[in-house]
Amino acid sequence: MVFTLSVVTGCFAVENSGTNLTLSMEIGNPVMTVNGTQSEIDPGRGTAPVIQNGRTLVPIRAIVEAMGGTVNWDGETQTALLEYNGDAITLTIGSKTAYLNENENTLDTAPAVINGRTMLPIRFIAESFGFDVEWDDDTKTITISGQTVSADTPATVQEENSDTGENSDESANVLVVYYSATGNTEEAANKIASAVNGDIFEIEPAEPYTSNDLNWNDENSRVVYEYENPDERDVELVSTAVPDWESYDTVFIGYPIWWGIAAWPVSSFVEANDFTGKTVIPFCTSSSSGIGESGTLLEETAGTGNWIDGMRFGSRVSEDDISTWVNSVLENTEDTDSLEN
Repeated sequence: MVFTLSVVTGCFAVENSGTNLTLSMEIGNPVMTVNGTQSEIDPGRGTAPVIQNGRTLVPIRAIVEAMGGTVNWDGETQTALLEYNGDAITLTIGSKTAYLNENENTLDTAPAVINGRTMLPIRFIAESFGFDVEWDDDTKTITISGQTVSADTPATVQEENSDTGENSDESANVLVVYYSATGNTEEAANKIASAVNGDIFEIEPAEPYTSNDLNWNDENSRVVYEYENPDERDVELVSTAVPDWESYDTVFIGYPIWWGIAAWPVSSFVEANDFTGKTVIPFCTSSSSGIGESGTLLEETAGTGNWIDGMRFGSRVSEDDISTWVNSVLENTEDTDSLEN
């Protein structure tokens, strides 16, 4: 069985008191059970265990957190370091050689990056840390059991970005804000958040747009009326307040293009927030229109922040295209910051 080392934000604390641990995950179910308590495996992302090419893939972050261990990622060497109860496991992408402390072991399967996730062999990890792993083929359930060690302080997991190899200290302060009318912008936003190990905030109109509202060909539709009456574009939102807004240094803002500009719910969000000290990167989705001056107009609305040139994506965008663009834009941003400093 091979499990994913997923990208997460924030730290998750687990108090250990030498209690028994029973953790189960079911194929296709984004919820795991730990000692009878259910929780999301990959909070906010809906990640569920899957079987791919005969391998069982599950986010290992949740498992390590439940054990009370820590995870560190070295992007330069493509190496994952897992530590628990004084033991350390080192695994490298593409290599079947793994180390438990200083002892060399040969794995059946080499760790690999698949779809932006780092896949690690959970059986070797769990058993090396003193836990048992069972697979029920009838129910398609993985169960990990054992006794956690006592600890005076909570254990924390240090995040990693398996696409870029960046440490969480560099990537956990990225936020992806988006408004999506038909789901295309949402898809792009999720892929960007995954690529940068960022958090997501969805812009939601208090009165959601229906398919009839979005009928550009109906002169009586809501969007046509709002387009012809700019004063009506001040769309009330469910919320404009982002938790821990001050902690984010980089903000991606995504939206569909409406009549050559950003969908107006985005303007309502931008106007309500202070972007001082933040680098802001617009992106849009459109079947034909370019990004145009939409980013510039949002910058004028904001009046604060360091806004840079954005990107337009079609109705469907691949993870590779997203990753290439994200890496390029962040690298250019870092170069600019260095010159300014």
